[in-house]
Amino acid sequence: MDRAQSRCTRPGVVSLSARASALSKLTPYDAAENDLFEGPFLGGFMPVAKNRSLTLSGTACAPPVGDIKAEDHHRVFYYSIFPNLLLSLHPDYVLVHQIWPQSPERVLILCDWLFHPDAFGRPDFHPDDAIEFWGMTNRQDWHVCELSQQGIASRAYLPGPYSPRESIPAAWDREYLRALGE
Repeated sequence: MDRAQSRCTRPGVVSLSARASALSKLTPYDAAENDLFEGPFLGGFMPVAKNRSLTLSGTACAPPVGDIKAEDHHRVFYYSIFPNLLLSLHPDYVLVHQIWPQSPERVLILCDWLFHPDAFGRPDFHPDDAIEFWGMTNRQDWHVCELSQQGIASRAYLPGPYSPRESIPAAWDREYLRALGE
């Protein structure tokens, strides 16, 4: 696969509710099915509405990245690979996030985009449709992370239990503690 690379930067404040509503119409947040739920490789898939894609327009931005089973044309696979890689496998593109800590309060996030080599030069190839969608989504997610970090840094913070829907973050924490020897 060929790749187009973009550098992701720290976000500003963004309204979350309208985008979350639009996103949940494309891929319901509560419909994830995890197939890897212990160890350094975690994740699974989420359904995507038929004939839709996770892009600003909601349509595919490129031809399929490879030979994909029919049912997988309506799925996005999300995996974390410990310690710092997030892999998002979409039917029309692949998105890879690398997370590199710079300090306790700051990280560098690199986003790499992979498309089928035949996509380049085609009139129906619109990589910016996916890149802008994820730029907006990432900024919103990062804002929530920044707010969470502020709360965790508070002297009043006490960790609570994970909800049943948070099995993957709980598994990631267990892997982190295992790597630390705890």
